[in-house]
Amino acid sequence: MSFHVSGRPYKVCVGGTNDMGILKSITRRGFLQGAAATVLSSCGLSPLDQTNKKISRQEQPTKHDIAAGRIGQVSLRILWTGDIHGQVRPIYHREPLGREFLRDNRIEVGSPESYLSSHIDFLELANKHGKVGGLAHVAALIRNERAKYPERTLLLDSGDAWYGSAIAMLTEGRACVDIMNAIGYDAMTMHWELNLGKKALLERVAEANFAVLAQNLVDTEFEDRVLQSSLIRDIDGLRVAIVGEAYPFSLLTTEDPSLNPDWRMGYRDVELQAEVNRVQEEEGAQLVVLLSHMGLPQDLAMAERLEGVDVIVGGHTHGILWTPMQVGETLIVQAGSHGKFLGVLDIEVSDGRMVGYQHKLLPVLSERVEPDNQINELIDNLYLPYQNNLGRVIGETESTLYRHSLFGGTTDAFVTSAYREIAGTDLSCVGGWRFGATLLPGLVTVEDVYNVMKPTPSPLYTAQLTGLDVRNIIEDNLDNVFNPDPMLRLGGDMNRCSGIKANLHKEGTRGNRLVDPIVNGTPLANDHVYTLATSGGRTQRVDNNPVATVLPAVEELINYIESNSPIVINHPVQTYNDTG
Repeated sequence: MSFHVSGRPYKVCVGGTNDMGILKSITRRGFLQGAAATVLSSCGLSPLDQTNKKISRQEQPTKHDIAAGRIGQVSLRILWTGDIHGQVRPIYHREPLGREFLRDNRIEVGSPESYLSSHIDFLELANKHGKVGGLAHVAALIRNERAKYPERTLLLDSGDAWYGSAIAMLTEGRACVDIMNAIGYDAMTMHWELNLGKKALLERVAEANFAVLAQNLVDTEFEDRVLQSSLIRDIDGLRVAIVGEAYPFSLLTTEDPSLNPDWRMGYRDVELQAEVNRVQEEEGAQLVVLLSHMGLPQDLAMAERLEGVDVIVGGHTHGILWTPMQVGETLIVQAGSHGKFLGVLDIEVSDGRMVGYQHKLLPVLSERVEPDNQINELIDNLYLPYQNNLGRVIGETESTLYRHSLFGGTTDAFVTSAYREIAGTDLSCVGGWRFGATLLPGLVTVEDVYNVMKPTPSPLYTAQLTGLDVRNIIEDNLDNVFNPDPMLRLGGDMNRCSGIKANLHKEGTRGNRLVDPIVNGTPLANDHVYTLATSGGRTQRVDNNPVATVLPAVEELINYIESNSPIVINHPVQTYNDTG
């Protein structure tokens, strides 16, 4: 379904304020287009200045304007994580954001916040501040923050918790569920969890001591909801509803459509509004929290359409929102990814409505936050059957290997070039997923390989595609990333390709964004047949009979590193010359 946004202006910080400190104004459509980039997280101020930046349905503040940074009595404390991607132990993770983000958020270059939020001086700061995240360290912060309001605290996760690491894959998400059970989560929604497949996913849901919510996942026969839609909690006299909205395109991003037969998804916004109405009218909910994995642009657009939602706890786009965003009377929060932050939102409710709040993101620097001993011991025990193999050193890298970037990182340059060499193909591609650890120069272990690429048992495929197939695949991906309608974006960064270079016109129309593509020095010919190597996803499905390797792609890459160490990659993937 297509959503269209009117031309009335939002009041929103984009690139900071003007000389008078007045927020710049752009149209809703312009804002929502720009919000696809993670850099829109820069609309916040410093971690110490939690002054709210408001996006209102009207030119003037609403009559029920929420008092930001001022709170009388805490009626509800929401703690949340999101986009952990199975990284239960601390890792390094380089962000794509730069100096503009730091400037707009008044973050000092070289500070811990700078290290956690940007790529500026990343290697230097990584050596200074160490690894980030780790669920034992997150659990310690949760314990401390929950203890302040033990009867008024909800602990939520906005999805992508059970997929993206070696331990998550090897246990089919069970390790992640066991840890979340021990920490005491109340609810989560999901996305990549569907890549576990129907059988394993439903087993994990049954094992969870918390609610797994997805009002928009239904069976195809009767349109019955597969999972619980909402959760009601009585919090010290306040009746709170948590409604779950999973990533609407989850089934399209799975490795194999057969993993989840007889299920379908979408925005289902009519049904979502009906569920919000139901929990208010039938369950008596006084406060409604939408636990979302739609992504920031979609959260903003949906907040404009929905009535009755007080808070959207979001995920998917890995946004680092130092300050909540507000659409009408709906607050929107995100807390980054990979366990780098614990989000804390304190809410005051009076006469059945939210009247004030305080918000903070707590950094998780693993060398500065003592781990929770119980959770640390649990993680060590979960690793025991796999530790010898995962800890095996297979080579070294002389370069910093990172993934998350709109156009491609050094990890992608290495993986795509390795795939081409292993398979002997003209081209290679990997998906533009955001998750994955960063590797500093030094030794490389088996677990490192799982952590820098999509960890699945999928083989490496060799497919035969015409030049027109290649063009259409790339154009389709570009439309998913740069579509002017935020509700039609599938999320993620751009696919990374090796063997092809082209100019990119982001503002072009569908089918006209790729300009002058060159394959190995020769213009892309629509009728020529090219060979392409890839691992999982939709790309190899263009060929009706792709050739699969015997070993999973991750094992092929491990063997490649053992034979070709050290890794030296001095530049990211250079597929596209961005012409605007």
